[in-house]
Amino acid sequence: MALKKAASVNSESTRSQSAAPAQPATRRGRRKPRRSRGGGKSGTRKLLRTTAIETGPDALRERLAAQVIGQDAALDAIASSWARLLSGLRDPERPLLTALLMGPTGVGKTETARALAAALFGDEAALHRINCEEYAHGHEVAKLLGSPPGYVGADIEPLLSQRRIDKPHFEVRQTESDEEQDSSELPLIESVHDPDRGLHSILLFDEVEKAHPTLWNALLGILDDGRVTLGNNTTTDLRRAVILMTTNVGSREMGAAVGRVPLGFADDSGASPGADLGEIAAHAAREVFPAEFLNRFDQTLVYRPLGAEDLG
Repeated sequence: MALKKAASVNSESTRSQSAAPAQPATRRGRRKPRRSRGGGKSGTRKLLRTTAIETGPDALRERLAAQVIGQDAALDAIASSWARLLSGLRDPERPLLTALLMGPTGVGKTETARALAAALFGDEAALHRINCEEYAHGHEVAKLLGSPPGYVGADIEPLLSQRRIDKPHFEVRQTESDEEQDSSELPLIESVHDPDRGLHSILLFDEVEKAHPTLWNALLGILDDGRVTLGNNTTTDLRRAVILMTTNVGSREMGAAVGRVPLGFADDSGASPGADLGEIAAHAAREVFPAEFLNRFDQTLVYRPLGAEDLG
């Protein structure tokens, strides 16, 4: 009898131990968060939802102004171009937008590109930034376009490959599907990130004047018809990209025109106070870049030198 009683007690304890973990396992299964292949950060997903609903032209202008100080004319031009893109008034055989951002260093040119990436993709890291200072020699352009078959480095993926260019777009769409949101709540993101006609990437060629002219020649085809042929004879389609380029050309002349000369030294550039900064910048750009390069931009945005009144 004692043995039977002990056996029954042991069997009951065994059943209770085997059944006990069932409830915590079920609770953990309900609380397990969904993760996306695009990074899986909840903060990014939340920002994407906000971006999808609010990024009309006025909201985009407000978002950019929160990060870029004192450049109202440039931001107004970007918001106007954004309104044009949303209305469908664009050449489908060219990039969505090409712009040359001119002005002194530290006035917000690169920050504008970062803010645009954060507003449209939900993350500044979506910006595809190319530091043109690294391409001061002609042979270094091969890092962007790749080497022809049979040459050293032909097996290395170029920086302007289609996969690299489209990566932010597909990460955003993967995040949308992981969130399982109702498409009616995403009126803008469906048009901006549409796989057939929407925005795929934002490219920034930073300080383009420091690049070798070989790169400028390669950019002619990109700015004109939105395509570039790589070293392995594949074609990268950039017709669904926003392409921005920054330059410091003319910064000394613009600083002298508004009475702000670097380090406080006198300047004999001959520019008079109150002169048109756009005209000064255009003249300086023509001294450095070929006319066929400048004529391919949709917009040339001039960033004015900042002063003490912008610190507040």
